[in-house]
Amino acid sequence: MTAPSGIPPLPDLRAWSVAGSLLLVALLPATAHAAETPPDAKPRLSTEARADQLFRSGEKKFDSGDYAGACADFSESLKLGPKLGTLLNLALCHETIGKPVTAWHEFSHAAAWAAQNNQRDRHEFATQHMRALEPKLPRVILQLPTDRAIDGLDLDGEPVPEQRWYLPLYLDPGEHHLGVTAPGKQRATVSFRVTASPSDQLVYVPRLADAKAETAPAPSPAPDPTRRTLGFVGLGLGVAGVVTGATFGTLAIAADARDPVVHDRAAVATVAFMAGAAFAAVGGWLLWTSPTSTGPRAALTAAPHRGGAALGLTTSF
Repeated sequence: MTAPSGIPPLPDLRAWSVAGSLLLVALLPATAHAAETPPDAKPRLSTEARADQLFRSGEKKFDSGDYAGACADFSESLKLGPKLGTLLNLALCHETIGKPVTAWHEFSHAAAWAAQNNQRDRHEFATQHMRALEPKLPRVILQLPTDRAIDGLDLDGEPVPEQRWYLPLYLDPGEHHLGVTAPGKQRATVSFRVTASPSDQLVYVPRLADAKAETAPAPSPAPDPTRRTLGFVGLGLGVAGVVTGATFGTLAIAADARDPVVHDRAAVATVAFMAGAAFAAVGGWLLWTSPTSTGPRAALTAAPHRGGAALGLTTSF
């Protein structure tokens, strides 16, 4: 349907609906991201930005006199983003806090880096500091045993190549630890302090003590056979006494009470029972408290036999 002349046409509602839907879809991710992000969250820095931030922090700390903090920031910045300017500032910082050897090595690397990039000003700056530091570098000379019974040296946890054992070692002032090892010897650690003096300092490496031989555990004492033998004998006599007492007791009960032998048999039965019980108790105690043996074991056994009780010796493994 066409609108009359002079009246503006009505907008197409379908076109507005499609445009509104597209706008809503476009806004949804941004709205969801804004809802998930805490209001006080800080945006994550890239590695390069973090390195630059640490470098600026190191500069401020150095200017304020916090040289140790500045060295830490410069060192961390150099790890994240190696730059010649950061290396030069780190070397200057180590020189300031009294680590001339560390600073000399860093200035040396910086000079080579600057020469490779044709940066004459920085190369000259690094070499000037190297020349100024060289007369101040503390030197340590190791005095090793004459027999050379050593197969390894480590300085502050780092191995020292054998070709450097007899050369001067340049170390920063402070406490250091030298580890010494040799085959068949006990490891030794020599602690020494390096002063800021440029004169040579001797460190004596002692002779190493022999390693302690590992002693085998002492064998357990062999069990005493006498104690066990007596135990078996006592136990056997006890069993024999009980059997004898039972035999005479049975005969006494079966006989005529008026027979005078009955009283003798009853007395023998009583004595045999008591003696057998005593022998059995002593023998059992001896066996119980004696150490065990892994070898064959002997035992006395009592068994009824024609004409009375009999003792037998049995062995077990």
